[in-house]
Amino acid sequence: MTPFKDFYQYAESTRVIAGRDLLGSAGFEFQKEGARSVFVVTDEIIRGTGLVERVEAGVTDGGLEVAGVFDGVPQDSSTDVVERCAEAAKEAGADSFLAVGGGSVMDTAKVADAVFTHGGGAAEQEGFFLMPREDDGMGMPLPIAPLACIPTTAGTGSEVSMAAVIKDPERKVKLEIADFPLFPRLAILDPDSTRTLPASVAAATGMDAVTHAIEGYVSTEWSPHQDARSLQALRMIRDNLERAVQRGEEDEDARGNMLVAANLAITISLGSVHAMSHPAGAQFGVPHGVANAIHLPHVIEHNAAGGPEIADRYRDVADIFDVSEPEVGPALAAHLTRLIERLGLPTRLSQVGVPEEGIPALVEGAMGDGTTLLNPREMGEEDYTELYKRAL
Repeated sequence: MTPFKDFYQYAESTRVIAGRDLLGSAGFEFQKEGARSVFVVTDEIIRGTGLVERVEAGVTDGGLEVAGVFDGVPQDSSTDVVERCAEAAKEAGADSFLAVGGGSVMDTAKVADAVFTHGGGAAEQEGFFLMPREDDGMGMPLPIAPLACIPTTAGTGSEVSMAAVIKDPERKVKLEIADFPLFPRLAILDPDSTRTLPASVAAATGMDAVTHAIEGYVSTEWSPHQDARSLQALRMIRDNLERAVQRGEEDEDARGNMLVAANLAITISLGSVHAMSHPAGAQFGVPHGVANAIHLPHVIEHNAAGGPEIADRYRDVADIFDVSEPEVGPALAAHLTRLIERLGLPTRLSQVGVPEEGIPALVEGAMGDGTTLLNPREMGEEDYTELYKRAL
């Protein structure tokens, strides 16, 4: 029987609209959130598909102005990109942000919005629940400019999350930022936004969603609210991920369902998979979804050996995938490894340019990552060293 927790908190404040042919209504919907002069944040690849122009048309059709477009977001965004984005929005006279892209684009828009609204630099936003508040920091958090998101990948779930992760290239770390004002006010889930998504990116971002759902379910900060979201997300991923990757443009239902699944899976209550993946991205440029796919099976096997209560949580996950072997850790890890291989993703760090001599720095990064504290099994340097070696 699931115990009643002594304490947990859960918040969700993003209005989500999902369905077909929604891009043209972006302006109509965003005006309900107070937007008037919209600054669009995207990347060069997305802009090159023509999707941004369609969104711009939807903004103006709704009676809003497009103040400008910033398309300089890289695959792995950084503090300097955030600051350039915020400055460009100020120069354009914008009063709101609309992110059209994947996790890097959405996280850039979030932190740029905070800098745009409150000033300071991107690195100053780092931390959990540290944004400006009324009553000398003890009251209601001060709002930031209206933010809407149109995700073009089905993975990060950043469009409904109060968290953002950006790289500090000087320190070679990923900054984790989370607070209630970072919840976007609007998320538009339209399968047409993922129509041109390459199979490899669909696979990697899909594994990011898998990781969010599983880590959210087994985290020390699990909650009945997130349990419901995580398990339903995993059911939808089970039924749709491989279809979305293999059939791509021709399977609109699978792509739409994956957008919803990623939206459900996201949580800031994560664990050691993310703790290992963040430094792999910061130090060696491993794409986040790929890093999660590599680390997930090893962390599952390690955690499930940490006691019957942890194993039981993983058993609930295994049941969704029809994995019923008594030793749930190795069995679930093997099942997911086979899935990752079918998706065409790498399964070893050595395949993505991580050298063995890089392990000590990765261990240091993982130990300093906030998600380590929420892993269901207590982690130390020796644990991370062994897991990185297994993943190599």
